[in-house]
Amino acid sequence: MSHNCEYVPQHHQVRAEIGRRVIAYGKTGVILADRGHYIGVVLDEDPKKRIVNYHPTHEMQYGEMAETLPLKEWLVLPFKHDWDDLHWSREARADHDRVWAANRSQAKYKAYERLQDYWHSIRAMLHFKVRRA
Repeated sequence: MSHNCEYVPQHHQVRAEIGRRVIAYGKTGVILADRGHYIGVVLDEDPKKRIVNYHPTHEMQYGEMAETLPLKEWLVLPFKHDWDDLHWSREARADHDRVWAANRSQAKYKAYERLQDYWHSIRAMLHFKVRRA
């Protein structure tokens, strides 16, 4: 999956892209994730700001680009890498993760959820490095 919704606009002829305002089933929100054949939307009314999958053409209306996003994009590195490693290490580039979260702690946890098969303990998450993308 790409970072900015390549499949959906190409195959469904819609204006889906990260940061675009939408009305999904009558509820307003913002696209924040490319989920392959679906788009990930955070609804304005959701207090937990969860990204939920929606079909790009079923009861979906596309609006203008949002001025601000409900979540921030973060880069997360496992503990065995440093930020400088991203420039020269293929392994570091493969290991880093991009997540959308409200804060640093949430970004670490979301990255841990995706990568939990690689770690023996949740304590590994404490050593992840996080910065804004």
